[in-house]
Amino acid sequence: MTRAVKITFLVAAALGLGVGSYWGYSEADEVSASLDSTQYFVPTKIAADFARLQFAHSDTDHARQAVMLQIRLLEQLEMADKDYHAKDLVFAYTRLAMIEAAAGQADAEKSALAQARTHYARASTRDEEMTDDQLESIVKRLDHAAESL
Repeated sequence: MTRAVKITFLVAAALGLGVGSYWGYSEADEVSASLDSTQYFVPTKIAADFARLQFAHSDTDHARQAVMLQIRLLEQLEMADKDYHAKDLVFAYTRLAMIEAAAGQADAEKSALAQARTHYARASTRDEEMTDDQLESIVKRLDHAAESL
């Protein structure tokens, strides 16, 4: 082998090792992050489904208890991972507002919607604010989609 071939081989090997290491680290970091988020998926999904079912088929007291259970779970998980549960909390507080509206509790409804908007502002990358009707519409669409499964 000539000297030029050896140098070319060494440069190509060094570049390949550098690029491969960077790419491999990036992929491993991404997989690790996704595994961290999936550990919370099952408990939050179960709590959300329970709250949705109680909202659809139960009285307001039981529906309120179920959604408060979901909110407490999500708030505890939020302490562990600030970014992951903000949108879930938006929908949980919106559902709580819908329950309070059905129960005729206007002050509690307003408080829950204020919490939903606060969590939406934290979770959203856009500067626009969602209206109460838009939030309720999203929850209704999500409920309809979940019932269709």
